[in-house]
Amino acid sequence: MTHKCVRCGTIYPDNDSSILRGCTGCGSIFFLYMKSASDAEQIAEIQKELQEKDTTLEEELTKKIQEEKQKVKEEKIKEVKAEKRISEMKPKVGRTTKFGIETIRVPKEGVYEINIEALMKKRPLIILEKEKIYLIHLPSLFEKVKGK
Repeated sequence: MTHKCVRCGTIYPDNDSSILRGCTGCGSIFFLYMKSASDAEQIAEIQKELQEKDTTLEEELTKKIQEEKQKVKEEKIKEVKAEKRISEMKPKVGRTTKFGIETIRVPKEGVYEINIEALMKKRPLIILEKEKIYLIHLPSLFEKVKGK
């Protein structure tokens, strides 16, 4: 059971401190763990394939690490964006909004601000959709007139 440096091929015994600090020959931090002679043969085959592709195992490992770091970074960005969207949709605690004649406001699509107090007093349903555009729910207005 040994470790082989990916860059220079130096072999280290199992508990050598160089594995943690880096190769003493070239400074590489990438090592292959070899349990048996068959592992060494497989490593040799892989290195031959990589030589045909004009690359090294260390370069391939570095690429994979960078790809994984990029994936993690992109996932974090997605999480932050999702949290931002959720926080925008949550009602602001302690926020008091002053309603004019409207009982429902639509500040943006899918978001509604409702004046529950006015609705409980059976005032007519008036919706402020966009600036200066009001929608009046006529049945609620006529119910108030019938009640008098």
